[in-house]
Amino acid sequence: VKSHWTGARILDELEDRGYEGGRTVLMDYLRRVRPKPAAQAEARFYVKPGQQAQIDWADMGPVPVDGVMTKVYVFVAILSWSRTLFVRFTTDMQLLTWLDCHRRAFEYFGGVTREVLIDNLKTGVDSRAGGTVRWNSKYQELAVALGFTPLAHFPKRPKTKGRVERIVSYTRSRFFVGRDVINLDRLNDDAIEWLAKRANRRVHRVTAQRPCDRLTTERASLMPLVAFDVMLEENRVADAYALVSCDGVRYSVPPRYARQAVVMQRRPDGVTFVVDGAVLVRHAWAKPGVRLVQLPEHLPPKPRPRHERFVSLGDRVAESFGELGRRYVDAVERRAPHAPLAILREVCEREAEFGRPIVAAVIENLLHFKVIKRGTLSRLCYRFGTLPKLDMTVPSRLPDITVERRDLALYDGPAA
Repeated sequence: VKSHWTGARILDELEDRGYEGGRTVLMDYLRRVRPKPAAQAEARFYVKPGQQAQIDWADMGPVPVDGVMTKVYVFVAILSWSRTLFVRFTTDMQLLTWLDCHRRAFEYFGGVTREVLIDNLKTGVDSRAGGTVRWNSKYQELAVALGFTPLAHFPKRPKTKGRVERIVSYTRSRFFVGRDVINLDRLNDDAIEWLAKRANRRVHRVTAQRPCDRLTTERASLMPLVAFDVMLEENRVADAYALVSCDGVRYSVPPRYARQAVVMQRRPDGVTFVVDGAVLVRHAWAKPGVRLVQLPEHLPPKPRPRHERFVSLGDRVAESFGELGRRYVDAVERRAPHAPLAILREVCEREAEFGRPIVAAVIENLLHFKVIKRGTLSRLCYRFGTLPKLDMTVPSRLPDITVERRDLALYDGPAA
């Protein structure tokens, strides 16, 4: 009973020795006789103003964002001394979002703390062996630029940053649950308003003061925030359609850079494509559910069927039908570049069959409804036109036929 065996393990051992009693009886007995672990006091960790900020992520679950079910996460940061809170909702926890949320949190606080305590997530910690931490290169670059020292608590020790752990459930229950999410920008605007009116104006249970009042004192101890371009750079190759894939979305570049190497610069507000230091194009991030972002000027030019046979047939149609024919030829060249000769030959053939008035009426209707397709003109002519003209010419005189004359007496004899 005094060992570390569980009740289920003790039951197994007793059954092997002939125990025939029930499980409940055994568990009730163990609760009475097994010594209860002594409660141990925990030391509270105190910090000075401007010394430390604690940061964490939380999963808020899937919600409809812009009409698309999207998984939403919340970035939570808290100043350990003043207990001032900052939250920002995102649709991912990737490195670029992680760095941008740091910058936004320090902007909200009005400065940078000397230490930042985080979890052992991959966007902050590449690996660790005991107390030796190998930081993510981009996160370390941010820390050096802003001047703070990153700290990562030991695995399975969430109480090390207990201030921010408690704030995650507070944000979920007091702000997020039951709220209609129209879009992410609106949600973050509402979150900033909630911080100013509720979260940072409440009287904190431990400090017995409002975080907004203590922030006024702590700001004097924060380091000034310097400008930092949050940007990740990657080398990519545009495909045959002058599109570059990024996070499952294809973004367009000018068509002359198809199948060529480009540099993709990812920033919080969008993606930029650069070649030899020159900016090709900037795109805002695609909305949820969108898989293709392509500018009209980046569409490849359509082939223009301007050759001698097309010009010859076009002039022939324009000569037969006048201005109507010229408009039809222009429409064929603009809307049907892959079969222009067949469509124009169809006009000439149907004119020979049905006559000019019927074909002109059909062409006028096709232009009105913007239908330029091979075979459509023929079908309409056969459906609404008269019967095709047939060559029914009668020769001027009947041909002469020579018939052999035979003696009919040949047939009077008996049959053989």
